[in-house]
Amino acid sequence: MNKKHVFIIIAVSCLATGCKKGGATDHLQETESTSAASIQSSQESSSQATQESVEKADYTKYLKKIWIRNTDTNFPENGGLSILISSIEDGKIKGDISAVSSGPAYNMDSAGFEGTVDGDKAQCQLVDDSRGNKGTVTLIFESPDILKASVAITERSDDNIMTLPEGTFEFSPDNLKNVEGFEPDEEQSFLVDLDSWGKVKFVSGKLTAGSHIPAVFYLTDEEGNILYEFSTTFPYSVDVKAVSFKDLNKDGLKDIIIIVSDNYEGPSGPPIANVCFQQEDGTFVTDYGLCQEINDSGNNKDIQTVVDYIINKK
Repeated sequence: MNKKHVFIIIAVSCLATGCKKGGATDHLQETESTSAASIQSSQESSSQATQESVEKADYTKYLKKIWIRNTDTNFPENGGLSILISSIEDGKIKGDISAVSSGPAYNMDSAGFEGTVDGDKAQCQLVDDSRGNKGTVTLIFESPDILKASVAITERSDDNIMTLPEGTFEFSPDNLKNVEGFEPDEEQSFLVDLDSWGKVKFVSGKLTAGSHIPAVFYLTDEEGNILYEFSTTFPYSVDVKAVSFKDLNKDGLKDIIIIVSDNYEGPSGPPIANVCFQQEDGTFVTDYGLCQEINDSGNNKDIQTVVDYIINKK
């Protein structure tokens, strides 16, 4: 083999080796690029999945229930701490928190709270505290039956008669079985679709534990968890005679008419009517002036008489 042939073989070998090395480098660069793109895609997918998980979290089981501190009994008669979450939407949360001292004073401090919710936690600020305090509330959605709240007062007012307690507390839904002496009136309790409340149970009953026997009314879910407690001005010792759900002021929301008989002086006493108007936020407001007009004028004998009076008045 002459020198020319040896040179050609070496040149070809070098070229071949160089091409192979170049190909390996290009392949490595492609692999690294693909790997980086895969990691980025994986991170984006994970972030998107987390965001979707937050957006799809089911908070309905926490909404519009009266949550009471697990150490409280017979709230609010024996005092205690309660939370009501009115809305969770688009990562925003609103609600109310209240503390009531035991009798006979029943001093109270209540405040709204607003904040942001992310997964199983919500960070909130107190707003419009009734005693002028400022602070924070952190909520943790532990389970469908457990809600935890950490309350901190950051700025105290001079009104120290009653203040929301500080600390971390565990809450569960208030339930009819927790109401001391409660006896339901099954004949005047109804399943009803109440607009923003959805399908709920309107429950009539009496509190028989004390010497006075007041009539009480609640909205509950199927398990008896208390969603709403009505405020009425009925005297003690009455029997519920009729309940009706009608949109009386034509605002698209069902209102509630309750008629009782005053049995203080004996059975089958005179009727007394109460009308609760539903608000856009799901609360109910009693127009006491209107109720007095209905009762003073004698237009309280039955549901239709009450309806006719209100419609003609409007």
